[in-house]
Order: sequence, then structure tokens, then C-alpha cells
Amino acid sequence: MQKLINKLNELKEKYPIHEHFDWGFPSNTPIDISQNIKSNYVKNIYLKENFTIALENDINLKNHYWIIQEWGGIKSLKQNNKNDEKIIKFKKQLEKNELTKETFGLISSFSKIASFMKPDKYAIYDSRAIYSLNWLLLNYINETELYPQPSGRNPKLSMYDMQTIIRLTNKGHSYKSHKIAYHDYCNLLIDLSKKIYNDNRPYQIEMLLFILAPIEIIENIKSTVEIKIHPCE
Repeated sequence: MQKLINKLNELKEKYPIHEHFDWGFPSNTPIDISQNIKSNYVKNIYLKENFTIALENDINLKNHYWIIQEWGGIKSLKQNNKNDEKIIKFKKQLEKNELTKETFGLISSFSKIASFMKPDKYAIYDSRAIYSLNWLLLNYINETELYPQPSGRNPKLSMYDMQTIIRLTNKGHSYKSHKIAYHDYCNLLIDLSKKIYNDNRPYQIEMLLFILAPIEIIENIKSTVEIKIHPCE
């Protein structure tokens, strides 16, 4: 674990999150944010720390969908009775520390809700963050049980499919069960955040992992992964 911590400390200095995390910010925010805050990074932190009440009083789930559709950019998850029920089930399963396969299939969307509900306990289970984390676990602690990676929209990550790369290592890696993967991920990020940022909240390390995927991790893969094809004799 110490090798992983050392590497993350190095990357934290190389990629300060307040400079590199620039997730777009919608103008139609359900809560007021001061016009004096110009940085998207600071706006996102403010939203994380102040959106809880907007979700607690959200009987019609409008603010839940705002997080997924407007802030998260996942327009495909429309509000209807079926999806309303899925969100309610997710929140109940979250409290029981175990998710069903159906719920975990929407974890990219639903974890966004969780991270705004309780930013000190839950992180976003994003394709880019998992991509970075699995590569780091693979290389710095030789972890054999990795995290299932949701489908993502980043073209660079599609070019270097992590699951294919992992299979080619031929080291017998497996993936955590859908039942526990999300909660294990959050607990790991809380632990790493304490050591890297001296902060119990997991979202800073999540932001770092998100930043790293299309730049640092891809370049690392390109420079270290080699496939040799021997010509037929």
C-alpha cells in the first residue's frame, strides 16, 4: 500500500486538482452559488458541500435527476416512474451496504446522487476514476481483485481498453462483486484521502483519479504495455 500512497502523493503534486479539475458547471443550479466564485473547481466543491438539503426535501426527485442529467451530463436517464423506483431502491440499498446487479448497472449515475447526499461518505464511481484506480492497483500493490469499470464516453480510454490490458497480463485478476464494489471503493478512497490530502472526504482523491485517466494513465500504458507478435516461420 505504501508504494501506491507514494505514487499518489507524487501525482497530487504533478496535477493539483484545483488547477486541473475543470468539470463544466450548469447555469441552472437548484441552489444559489455566489457570482464571485469563478472557478469551476470551487463551484463543484461548494455544490458538494451544500446540496444535501436540496436532496433531502426533494419529494419529486427533480434535484436527483438534475445531478444526473444536468451536472453529470447523462441525458439518457429520463425521469419516469420506473427510474424513480430505481433511485428509491438505490438509496435503500445504499443504507444496507449492498447493491443488486441491476442497481450497480447504473452506478455511474446513481453514485453521483450518493456523493451529493453524503460527500463525506460516498464518492462518484466514474469510469475514468475506476480506470485510473485499477491501473494503479495493478502496478503499485499488485492487487488481483479489481473494480468493475462502468462504460464511459472518453475516446482515449476506449482506445486502450483496461479490461483487455488486464486480461493480457495473464495474472489471474478478478473483479469485486457488484454487491460490495461500490462501498469498498468509497471506503478505499476515504482511506487514501486521509493519507494523501489529510481529509476524510473522498471526493478529492476521486477528482485526482478522474484527472489522471486520459493523461497520466494513458501515457503510462503506452510506454509500458508492449505486445509482441512473432512472425510465422
